[in-house]
Amino acid sequence: MSARRRYEVLQTVGEGGMGTVYRARMKGEGDFAKEVALKVLSRELPETDDIARRLRDEARILGLIRHRAVVNVDGLVFLDGCWTVVMEYVDGIDLKQMLERVGGLPEPCALEMVSEVAGALHVAYHTPGPDGRALKLLHRDIKPANIQITTAGEVKVLDFGVARADFDAREAETQSLAFGSLGYVAQERVDGIDVPAGDVYSLGVVLYELLSGARMGQTFLHKRRHESRLGDKDELLRKRGVSEGTRALVREMLSFAPDQRPDAREVERRAGQLRGQAGGPALRDWVEEHLAEVVEEARGKVHQGEFVGQILEEMPTPALTLNPEAYEEEASQEPPTSLPSLPSEPDPALEQGGCGGKVLVAAVLLLLVAVVVVALVVVGLGGMVAGSYLF
Repeated sequence: MSARRRYEVLQTVGEGGMGTVYRARMKGEGDFAKEVALKVLSRELPETDDIARRLRDEARILGLIRHRAVVNVDGLVFLDGCWTVVMEYVDGIDLKQMLERVGGLPEPCALEMVSEVAGALHVAYHTPGPDGRALKLLHRDIKPANIQITTAGEVKVLDFGVARADFDAREAETQSLAFGSLGYVAQERVDGIDVPAGDVYSLGVVLYELLSGARMGQTFLHKRRHESRLGDKDELLRKRGVSEGTRALVREMLSFAPDQRPDAREVERRAGQLRGQAGGPALRDWVEEHLAEVVEEARGKVHQGEFVGQILEEMPTPALTLNPEAYEEEASQEPPTSLPSLPSEPDPALEQGGCGGKVLVAAVLLLLVAVVVVALVVVGLGGMVAGSYLF
């Protein structure tokens, strides 16, 4: 058996209630060394085994996918009593941070980014699993905070921790659950319907925000209201000088009906073609000119974590004690959702000042609290800050 690898922890990349992400230097045999990211799960969490199963699933799934826009994973290890995912270190910032600093992007740069992400989604869905069948991997949480841009202009998709896949070796049950982030989730996904078009819709929201520099806003569950808002957003893009071809792509990706959206491969092709027609700066050139200072500032904001300055060695991995049959029982139950109900039409009862309105408000608040608790347990480390390698 080969010697256990050691990790020199250099700095904190992100922190949250469930754990910490570090930049580290991995050292192996023969003076081999490379920089990696360590997603370290807090040892004090009561549901550690549950989350560890999800991390192991994420590591196994990402280990099967080969695409330049998907972060490489070296596996799940045990460091100083903590479950840890060892993965590629991405030197850059997420698109949420980028939009907050620079606003909208030039049209060709936005198209180049979206084409890369769409290609990654296509490959992830069609990559064969260990049994030869397609993984049918759905990311389910595409948003600016889960897309990273590197200092070399590379695009990376992060956080497959809540992804769904047809994968026989999965240990955690996530297939029956509805995930996503408000403002980026497709209408059908609110009802627990998971199809590839849901990721395309989320990516369409990202494309709109990259082009406009503004938030898309809440998801409307009524077709008429959705299409009215979409018309307003299209007019805003037109005033910003976005081409008709790119605006048409945004409209189609944001279609209310899933079957009217292009698939990820078509998005990749069309975004690439439109990027060529648009001319303008290459993504790498634009990043070098506009983001070098932003990335440097982001590095300076990180905090010292528990393991910074230490050298950690891989330990034998303990058995996970949670009974896997619990997941089978969970899957057989009525699927909960991690998404609060989205507003469609105003409720007159809630607008009144009488007792009936107050009772309804109290009931809604209690329901939302319950939903948030379920979401925190199921989704895991969704509260990570700094936008990188979210759990």
